[in-house]
Amino acid sequence: MKKQLFAVAGIGVSIWMLVDPTIPLHFTQEANDYLISTVIIFVASIILLFVAILGIYSVSRESRKALIASFCLLLIIVVAQIAAGVWGYINRESLDAHIRASVKKTVREDYDRDENVRRLFDTIQSKMECCGAERPTDWTRVKEFNMGVSSNPQLYDIPDSCCRPGYAPEDCRRSTRSQKVGSEPDKKFVFERGCYTLIMETLSQSIGMILIVGGVILAIELVGLLLGLIISCSMNRTHRYKA
Repeated sequence: MKKQLFAVAGIGVSIWMLVDPTIPLHFTQEANDYLISTVIIFVASIILLFVAILGIYSVSRESRKALIASFCLLLIIVVAQIAAGVWGYINRESLDAHIRASVKKTVREDYDRDENVRRLFDTIQSKMECCGAERPTDWTRVKEFNMGVSSNPQLYDIPDSCCRPGYAPEDCRRSTRSQKVGSEPDKKFVFERGCYTLIMETLSQSIGMILIVGGVILAIELVGLLLGLIISCSMNRTHRYKA
């Protein structure tokens, strides 16, 4: 039953990841990578649900073949989870670098070129209360965003999504429009922290819970493997006794 609950939860998470348009930029700028990872979670959850149903069927019908199939599939899932955990630990620094590069690329190159990216990143800046990749002045490097707004190369604009809530729009615009290159915007009206920093802090704060949940799931799966062996041996003895 617990495996079924985890499987249903995984399916729900994967559907949420596909439906919520603000998630991809939290982790990756490449839409294909994000879609592939989401599909993998969905497929893995379906397999886990199938394994749980197959396990229940094998016990209720006393089918040793179905039990062996369930055991093998669950073993593959456990090995894959352990391998994914080891890979994530080994590549944790490259993940940091990937997220940093992804957020910087969003600000410097993709924000003004892609309307969907602009809408997504504006949502992230307003919801996470951040501005730019590492700081608000990152927007000085976005030539396309500032082109046409001011012919003076010494001035730059900051998106309205960097404005703090609760202030009049005109007050915020004074801190986001025609800022002098090299100067800092008024922190009273503009979020001062970069989105990359907040994303990494969010991941760091969540890593403990992720490890706990992953450990609990792995422990339940290992117990399932052990019970599968015990039940299989019990069925084998029963068949020998009947024979």
